[in-house]
Amino acid sequence: MKFIGLVMAGGKGTRLSAAAEKPMLRVSKTPMVGRVISALKGSPSVCRVYVAVSPHTPETKCYALSLSAISVIDTPGLDYHSDMRHAVRAVGGGRFVVASADLPLLTPATVEEILGAYEARGKPSLTVVAPLRLFEEMGLDPTWVLEIGGGKFVPCGINVVDGAAIDEPYIDESYFVVDDPSLCVNVNTLHDLYLAEKLINNRTDNPSY
Repeated sequence: MKFIGLVMAGGKGTRLSAAAEKPMLRVSKTPMVGRVISALKGSPSVCRVYVAVSPHTPETKCYALSLSAISVIDTPGLDYHSDMRHAVRAVGGGRFVVASADLPLLTPATVEEILGAYEARGKPSLTVVAPLRLFEEMGLDPTWVLEIGGGKFVPCGINVVDGAAIDEPYIDESYFVVDDPSLCVNVNTLHDLYLAEKLINNRTDNPSY
């Protein structure tokens, strides 16, 4: 059974002082939301992709509607988690890989690795996290930090969830720890944007991705 890709692209982006909507900020000439869409579409385990937008992101909605084989879901724009639940309900049943639109370094290979971990764990929900030390080494300022098994980790903005459990008061979840600097770059500040641009331009496997 394949997964449904869901890109969360309805946030205000209040920490980022930029004229453009946050998902539409260009990294190496491509809007961030476009890069996340491409990563999900390129994953063999993902059957279709939806983009969740809100009243805060009208330009992002127009951009997503211009892309082939992409569906758009309008959400209230209240907050990330309530908009995610709204979008999952709108789609209906299925298993979802949910990614924030501000992860421009996400690749299909990474998506496949995450979905493989979800399958192996057998729980209805999985949260991708990275060690806090990676963020510190890269000069990044994470929004929040989790303590897991005595260590400190930061959510990367990617989750996998069974849509059938989305309205449960508690969803049993597991954590997938990735030691990958590219998943640490959630673009929330101009420094993050600069770093994302630098890392993508330095890629040797597929510099234009």
